Amino acid sequence: MDKKVIFFSLKGCAMCEQLKPIFEKVAGELQMSYELYVLPDAPRDIKKLVYTHNIDIFPTILSIKGDSVEKLQGVKPESVLKEFLQKQ
Repeated sequence: MDKKVIFFSLKGCAMCEQLKPIFEKVAGELQMSYELYVLPDAPRDIKKLVYTHNIDIFPTILSIKGDSVEKLQGVKPESVLKEFLQKQ
């Protein structure tokens, strides 16, 4: 089963802008596809995910594989981000 990775950002969020290039670099190194959504402009079904998974800190990255959902919130060092994305 494939893993789905979603990066949630908030419009005007400095920390989100700080993490985004690091995230994109690591995802590229791992040859990982992902979805990127900027709130509040995200589609309704994506906004529902935000509430379902209690995302209240931005940036947040969700890693979903089957019924397993892992969440990483806030700005983290590249090494932590890479470890998180390699899990599952």
